[in-house]
Amino acid sequence: MNGFFYGKLAVGNLKKNGRLYLPYILAAVGIGAMYYIMVALAGDEGIMDMPGALELKMIMGLGCGVIMVFAIIFLFYTNSFLMKRRKKEFGLFHILGMEKRHIGRMMFWETCMVGFISIAGALTAGVILYKLVVLVLLRITGLEVPFGFRISGSGIATVAACFAVIFIMTLLYNLRQVQKANAIELLHSGSQGEREPKTRWLLALVGLAALGLGYGIAIVTEDPVGAMLLFFVAVLLVVLGTYCLFTAGSIAVLKMMRRNKKYYYKTKHFTSVSGMIYRMKQNAVGLANICILSTMVLVMVSGTVSLYAGVDDIIDTRYPKDFAITGYGGMPEEEKAALKGMFLQAAEETGLTVGETTEYSTLSFAVWKSGENMVITSPQGGTPEGSMCILELLTLEEFNRFSKEQKELAEDEILVSVRQGDDGEQGYNFNGMQFRIKEYLEDFTLEGLDTNVVYDGYFVVVKDSQILEKINGLQREAYGDRASTENYSLYANLSGEKQQKAACGKRLEELLGAYNQDKGEEGLAVSINVKEEQREGFLIFCGGFLFLGVFLGFVFLMATVLIIYYKQVSEGYEDKERFEIMQKVGMGPREVKASIHSQILKVFFLPLVMACIHLTMAFPMLNRLLLLFNLRNPQLFATCTILCVGVFAAIYGIVFGITAKAYYRIVGEQR
Repeated sequence: MNGFFYGKLAVGNLKKNGRLYLPYILAAVGIGAMYYIMVALAGDEGIMDMPGALELKMIMGLGCGVIMVFAIIFLFYTNSFLMKRRKKEFGLFHILGMEKRHIGRMMFWETCMVGFISIAGALTAGVILYKLVVLVLLRITGLEVPFGFRISGSGIATVAACFAVIFIMTLLYNLRQVQKANAIELLHSGSQGEREPKTRWLLALVGLAALGLGYGIAIVTEDPVGAMLLFFVAVLLVVLGTYCLFTAGSIAVLKMMRRNKKYYYKTKHFTSVSGMIYRMKQNAVGLANICILSTMVLVMVSGTVSLYAGVDDIIDTRYPKDFAITGYGGMPEEEKAALKGMFLQAAEETGLTVGETTEYSTLSFAVWKSGENMVITSPQGGTPEGSMCILELLTLEEFNRFSKEQKELAEDEILVSVRQGDDGEQGYNFNGMQFRIKEYLEDFTLEGLDTNVVYDGYFVVVKDSQILEKINGLQREAYGDRASTENYSLYANLSGEKQQKAACGKRLEELLGAYNQDKGEEGLAVSINVKEEQREGFLIFCGGFLFLGVFLGFVFLMATVLIIYYKQVSEGYEDKERFEIMQKVGMGPREVKASIHSQILKVFFLPLVMACIHLTMAFPMLNRLLLLFNLRNPQLFATCTILCVGVFAAIYGIVFGITAKAYYRIVGEQR
């Protein structure tokens, strides 16, 4: 037999199994197209010349890595569904006289054809959709749209090479599966795993314990940094618990349903429950995969949508006024006055009117808090007791200048406002300097200082600058060259256009440059932030994450749909003979359909319900992770999450309707 014969045989096999291979090819085309788009975006020179290019390049590079890893796992996983259905066919070829090497040649041609169609389709779709995706990305991030159409040569080469390697790996895996099995095993592969599985209580308990521990970490962890570090631990525990519970727990639940005679001994429940018990051992992994993928879609999309929708909240938290100017190095009063004068001059020259203004000086540094002890020490000699926190110290004069009521303090008294952390102590001890807490301040806010949510934070008001200098001496002694300095902050609102505010910032930089040139080494160290310019940067950053979240969410959704489809098709072929027997012994078509409907509902919506439970339990931890981006609006996050769940459930329901029809067609064939 020549190679052309195997090619013709491969074409016939692909046509005959079109119901199985068409979704597989479409999924490979979709993933390949998205991978091309990500690679092309990461190297697009037009986009890389725009503001925020580095952030976009980092985000697109992350997307490339995720999609490539996912493509390998997903295509191997779906390939296993195809092999399961084809093994019986290969066994029949073997019995009819075709040797395994001949079957291998036929599989080689099949893989070449599927791979060529998939790669060519992926590159065609990727090139066509690239410009549309660029327009969407730039629209989200607020960047200008460049003219022209670009085809990425490196993207084409990367996609072709990577997916060719993946298809070669799947071919080698399939050849090994055929080589190590005999003809009888191949013929009966479709009926493997039909024994009633035992209830593995230990595995079910391990699943419950892992799930409970993962949920506990998500709920109990309050520190945003701790949430970030423990997030992946919680994810791994939840994934482990999900697989264990679907594998062992589902069997236990089904057997409990079977023991409930009032429920079990009904036509539509009897056949569905009994059939699911026998096949749950092999179906549990697929259901767990659907659950995990659904959770990933919901987490990514709801989180990135919340970030994008909350850009204004983030900017208002970080920059409460139009202009934020910070002077470093313990500036004397004359330098503060000079800096403020240059700002007023820049505003006047650019046609802006200065509105509400806030200015203050603070000393900020880290300490290790253990009860009343605020230990100021370098951790190089060993980590002190307690937890690290950030202190913001200011004088009573500064406090009284912008507070609603005037306070008085003795030298050993302080006022404290707990931004984040513990309260209830009677006093604080700074390396031997003892202070009594006269009052805890309620609803105390200081513009620009309430943005740090990584560590616990405390505002401390001392009597005067002499006390502040003594504490400053302690931290300079402890931290040496890395000691903090007293900073001067000026916040102001300006009435004018966005372009005028940007011009004011540039003019202020010019005035500072001239001032520092005259001063020499004793010049001012100043940072200038214009709110509108920072908004643009955050819009690019959050818009890039939104694009990546929706993009990857679509990839995972596509994978979820394909796994559901293959599960329905596989179960349809397995249930076909069973329902034919049921009809022969007296079950009518209506009862068969009711039984099928009951079984599909149980299997289909269980992963969605479990994914919603995972998302609900992860909500507190996800909310704390969003605090790292200064998004402090749990109501917004909750609203975005509910909307995402609603949209996903609607799509899930549509998929249910489509795949259920495929199942009904298979079961109803030749009845």
